[in-house]
Amino acid sequence: MTSKKIAIIGAGISGLACAGQLSQADYAVTVFDKSQGVGGRMSHRDFEKWGADHGAQYFTTKDPLFTAEVQKWIKEGVASPWLGKIATYTHGQSKALADTKQRFVGVPAMTAPAKFLAKGLNIELNHTITSINRAHDHWELCIHDEQSLTDQFEQVIFAIPPVQAKHLIARYSKQLSAVCDQANMLPCWTLMAYLKQPLDLPFDGAFVNDSLFSWIARDNTKPERPRYETWVAQASHAWSQEHVDLSHYEVEPALVEAFNALTGASCDLYQSHLWRYAKLETESTINFSLDSQMQLGLCGDWLRASTIEGAWLSGYLLAQEFISLND
Repeated sequence: MTSKKIAIIGAGISGLACAGQLSQADYAVTVFDKSQGVGGRMSHRDFEKWGADHGAQYFTTKDPLFTAEVQKWIKEGVASPWLGKIATYTHGQSKALADTKQRFVGVPAMTAPAKFLAKGLNIELNHTITSINRAHDHWELCIHDEQSLTDQFEQVIFAIPPVQAKHLIARYSKQLSAVCDQANMLPCWTLMAYLKQPLDLPFDGAFVNDSLFSWIARDNTKPERPRYETWVAQASHAWSQEHVDLSHYEVEPALVEAFNALTGASCDLYQSHLWRYAKLETESTINFSLDSQMQLGLCGDWLRASTIEGAWLSGYLLAQEFISLND
């Protein structure tokens, strides 16, 4: 048994997977996140009668460890296969994908697996960590008003985008700072649209080739969603990068116009969201990074590949490394 206190900054899939494994190994883990809920980009936005998965659209499995985890999610009723028709869409012509890839989604929303992983964990939401300080072989965390949190921690794990992580660790770990510098994250502008009438399109999700959008999906075809016609359209990373410094009010007219041109339909209601750190530009070959001397670690989907599987494996494997080093 151990009473070591570990702080994890970030309550996305990676941070939650890491926290779960460490908690099962009897570490005293506290997870901090600046948001109002858990999940990171496994997100869902609810409106009066409709909702949309405006972050990760689905996930697939390849690694046996993650495959087993997803089967657990399915058994617990927080994930399900998505049997939607997937296509490519070019110049108004769609072509069904020939792949046999099984796609999964959270149910009743993409946030469900994260909420499942969060059960039983000590999670502090609405906590923006602005700095960390070393004090007598322990770490202190400071929140947005620069007031130190009451607990001290022997180890700190950062499950947040590299730019944000480097801001916190640069004073203490050249090794981890260098890892953060190597990762270039690309943004993604996303449009959520409600339509009173269903769109007459022969697919439920499509990779788009001739628009500012690179992906569109009929969100209400996912299992256990409301019946209202809801679409999510995600702009390409290149277009999003060109417009990353614009406001929602400046970007939304272009998103709506492009959606209308692509689908032939007008949005009755819509909102937009910018994911500033959506995808790793160049995939790497590591799952996590650990500075054992400073007792600091990095995990997240950005360390290897920007997928839900990559995020979960990163957090899971970092936890296993921490456990093995402290045995």
